[in-house]
Amino acid sequence: MKILILGGSQFFGRKLVQLLLENNDEVTLLNRGNHADGFGEKIKRIICDRTDKTAFEEAIKQDYDLVFDLSCFDFEQAKHACEVFNGRVKKYLFTSSISAYVERNDHLSEEQFNPLDFELANKVGRKEHYGEAKRQAEISFIKFATFPVTSIRLPVIVDAEDYSLRLQRHVNSIKNGLPLYFDNLQGKISFISADDAAKTLFELAGNDFSGTINAASAKPITLQRFIEIIEKITDSKFILAKQKLDNNVSPYNNTGDWCLHCAKLQSLGIKLQEIEDYLPGMVESIHRTG
Repeated sequence: MKILILGGSQFFGRKLVQLLLENNDEVTLLNRGNHADGFGEKIKRIICDRTDKTAFEEAIKQDYDLVFDLSCFDFEQAKHACEVFNGRVKKYLFTSSISAYVERNDHLSEEQFNPLDFELANKVGRKEHYGEAKRQAEISFIKFATFPVTSIRLPVIVDAEDYSLRLQRHVNSIKNGLPLYFDNLQGKISFISADDAAKTLFELAGNDFSGTINAASAKPITLQRFIEIIEKITDSKFILAKQKLDNNVSPYNNTGDWCLHCAKLQSLGIKLQEIEDYLPGMVESIHRTG
């Protein structure tokens, strides 16, 4: 199949490219070209800033079987993607976020945010309010797309080579005796590995499902258990910061639970690794190299 990935040069995007190449698909990446993807002549590339509407329109010169959109963050970007790809793609997969849910609890199901029922007020960008911007992107695809769209709501994505360095920060802070602030260590959180994020996108592309769907490891983890894993592997003791400061708050901090319910994903036969099966290996890798 002819496949276009918007983004795709980093993190789970690279893992998705590898899966597609192993499936003998023809892969093209469209991004600004700021990061080497490492695939050499195995893929095609379009260097383009999608936020430049004219350049984006001119860059798309052929039709595609699938488009994976890993770089859409707001209403206008989604709307423009629809204008570019209407009539030119058979299926479109968009990476949304757990942040699209207004509420936070231990059982977030797709029905708790239905884009069809959401009233759009002022448009916002990702820097203003990431979750609201992702909500508005989902609304935009429903409003303007004439092609089938699957919006995959992902939780925190973890990997030893995460360019955001969120997991690395926890490992290195605990290892080096630097305090971290958490509001509630008993709060539960959903994770997905970068490998499974790529796997989910790949498998969803191969079935007839469209609509919104959560994707996360089935069992969430408490932040206390998360810390215990790091303590054991690094042979270190976690220090809880007594005061919340700008430079000591955990990137995973929450006052309560923040967990995705993934019954819909499981009903499609897509099974993901449990957190306890992949997290220790990631922590060990960071520990060894850090």
